[in-house]
Amino acid sequence: MENIKSLNTYNTDTHNSWGIGQITKPISNSFEEVLKYAIKIKAKLIVKPSRGKFWYIKGINNNKSYDEIKSHLENNLTQEYKKNSKSWLLSYN
Repeated sequence: MENIKSLNTYNTDTHNSWGIGQITKPISNSFEEVLKYAIKIKAKLIVKPSRGKFWYIKGINNNKSYDEIKSHLENNLTQEYKKNSKSWLLSYN
């Protein structure tokens, strides 16, 4: 996990895939398994919806920068968008 520069947690989600690309993993996978996979593919965001059958690994196509995704999440926090979902924003060294 030495590749990670930061891992910030937010109680919100992005608006659908928000054009940043996404793949899913079964919710039965542990957070550690999902995190390892996200790091392997250099994804910028992991989302665990408040209900659902999947983890969403987003930010895989480099259409949005780390700062753009962070700003979007912070705006969604202010608006209380999907406040029961949990997101982890990753940045890399």
